[in-house]
Amino acid sequence: MKKLMVAALVASCVGFAFADSGLPENNQADSKVEGEVLEEEKDFPLEAGFDLDIFTSYVYRNQIMNDRPVAQPCVWADWYFTDSLWAGFYVWQNYDLTNRRRSEMRGEWNETDYNIHLGSTIWSNEEETMDLELEVGHEWFTCLVKSEEKENYPSTCEIYVKATFHNPLVNVYGQVSRMYRCWDGTHYEAGLNKTFSLVEEMPIGQSLELELDWNVNFGSGKYLDYLYGVGRNYYEIEDGDDYDSGFENGNRDGIGGTTIKATLSWALNDNISVGGVLAYTSLLNGSIRGAYDDDGWDYKDDLVWGGFQVSLSF
Repeated sequence: MKKLMVAALVASCVGFAFADSGLPENNQADSKVEGEVLEEEKDFPLEAGFDLDIFTSYVYRNQIMNDRPVAQPCVWADWYFTDSLWAGFYVWQNYDLTNRRRSEMRGEWNETDYNIHLGSTIWSNEEETMDLELEVGHEWFTCLVKSEEKENYPSTCEIYVKATFHNPLVNVYGQVSRMYRCWDGTHYEAGLNKTFSLVEEMPIGQSLELELDWNVNFGSGKYLDYLYGVGRNYYEIEDGDDYDSGFENGNRDGIGGTTIKATLSWALNDNISVGGVLAYTSLLNGSIRGAYDDDGWDYKDDLVWGGFQVSLSF
């Protein structure tokens, strides 16, 4: 009887020993499953965010649209089908904080732009230190005015193709846009971009980066007429109570302006960053610059501007 009890006790101890020896494997397996779940959650294909810019001026494609403070929020999202193929949209708005530009556009969201796009990494080297991205998209521009006496500015649309070549030296980008609907014309843009990591580990926040960007734009004569609001040989005709204005011949195809911009970004965590912007914009087109010197045109040739940015993403 004692032998049976001893045998049973030994068998129990052996069983527990094997059970204990299996626990680490089970824990490892559970940890592996949890790790896979976390990785799947981390690699969720949707990225979205909200950006808010508060600038001293509204500058669009090297045209100084407004030289007084503006607020410009943007909501965006991108869905990644694969690591090299994505589709997305954004909705961008402009709000004039003063009535410096036009009194009828003060105190409301006077411009809203809607964008949809499809992007792809069409080439990358084996070390993945260089790649070429291509994006095609469509943009719809709408403008509102705060005046019962004036009609809203005509809305218009454009389609575009943008290419960006990332490399360790400096990123190179270019874009061709074709405007249609209410306005007609082609716009070209080319630029260089470089980001420097200043601090990678900080007592507060994660990193501090400096981004430098330079771009120059060109356009067809019709597009330059639209963008800069003036063409060569601008005329005004007054016939009694009737008033007419327009462009004779307009601008020739050529250069527009240039902007040099520096952005200092402080990443508080993976989802929140704040930054400051300092930029200089100059009009390079001589005929348009000459037209701005005439009385009646409230536009500037050169401007130093800037502000701050807040970005939320998830």
